[in-house]
Amino acid sequence: VDLTGNTFGLLASHPVTPLLSLHHPDYTEPIFPNMTRTKALQHLFQAAKVDSQRILQQTICYDKRFSWTISVSWGYAVQVFPNHMFLPEVVNVQETFKQWKKGNMLAKAYTFNTKPLHSDPCKRSTIFYFDSVSSGNDGIISSYYKRSFQNCSKNLVSPKKVEVIKVVTHKLNLGIKQLQAPRRQCCDVLPSSAGDQMEIAVRECKDEELIYMH
Repeated sequence: VDLTGNTFGLLASHPVTPLLSLHHPDYTEPIFPNMTRTKALQHLFQAAKVDSQRILQQTICYDKRFSWTISVSWGYAVQVFPNHMFLPEVVNVQETFKQWKKGNMLAKAYTFNTKPLHSDPCKRSTIFYFDSVSSGNDGIISSYYKRSFQNCSKNLVSPKKVEVIKVVTHKLNLGIKQLQAPRRQCCDVLPSSAGDQMEIAVRECKDEELIYMH
């Protein structure tokens, strides 16, 4: 897919397939805030070096306590929506980007479903960008995501009180079965020891387990 501008929407809702390439980085904005294009790509590959098959894999889970919907794009960003949303609505790609060729007859004829970016910043998701990653001897990979600035003056009971999100995973192994019939993994919101931190565990879904609002 050839896009220009801010590609956040696509990278945060990447299809359940391995990332192969990023096209035309010179025509897109840096994929991380407050970084140059080169630095931002190097930052993404810090996560890719630890678990290349999981990079940008999207996982959805729900926080029962606050009725939040959480979308994890591993190694890139975590979005927290202040309400419960149906899965098809979450996985639709936000149109933060622009088409490659203006005036094209096939404008917006993407190979994925899209949704418009809400005009009110206060009604958009709170975004936490990838900050760091570590791998322990036990095979557990911990990645950390820090909250980005959001231009919203409303002081609501919302995910904006969370500063850091920790995501715990095991290294992803895309076997033949997973490649032939890609399946999104499941995740759980764990009890956190810090009030400003959220902890999420990503895991394989159980047999016949579905991702749904609890």
